[in-house]
Amino acid sequence: MKHLKMALGVPLLFGMLYGCSSNKATDETGDTTVKQEETDTNTNTDTNTNTDTNTNTDTNKDMNNNGQAGTTQNLPYNFAEFSLDVDYSPTESYEVDYEYETTGVEVELDDDRNNIKLRGDEALAKLEPMFKKLKFDASTANDEVIDHVISVFGIDKNYTSFELEVKFADGTEKEYKKTK
Repeated sequence: MKHLKMALGVPLLFGMLYGCSSNKATDETGDTTVKQEETDTNTNTDTNTNTDTNTNTDTNKDMNNNGQAGTTQNLPYNFAEFSLDVDYSPTESYEVDYEYETTGVEVELDDDRNNIKLRGDEALAKLEPMFKKLKFDASTANDEVIDHVISVFGIDKNYTSFELEVKFADGTEKEYKKTK
């Protein structure tokens, strides 16, 4: 009986919370109107009301005032995310992870062959010259992107697998894979 009350009470509670968090308001005539919220594009405040705790913040950051995906502003490169994983053997790999966020940049470099593990500013200082040389976009042919990244990063041609995931400034996400 106790479990039955819990099973019925929890959905009821969520329903009430959802109803209380609605952006709709009723005026004196009884008509339902949508409450408009002002947003300041220079702040990091999210004014979207959302009861889902697993909000995709990347999508929210790339939305313009009409709720449509737009170009991310002020990116230092033509991508917001860059994840490179090159395997030479089961124990040797070269990995680069870059993620631009409004709160800062997350950067990691792991090079097993040269015993290099860098994070944050150290990793960015090492990778920034390479990132600036990357001159491809979402419309560039896959083989051309792979060859260009191999050249820019000085990847040894004896790799067994190459995987690259990029989220471009316009929100387009692409994967590039090559195995030998």
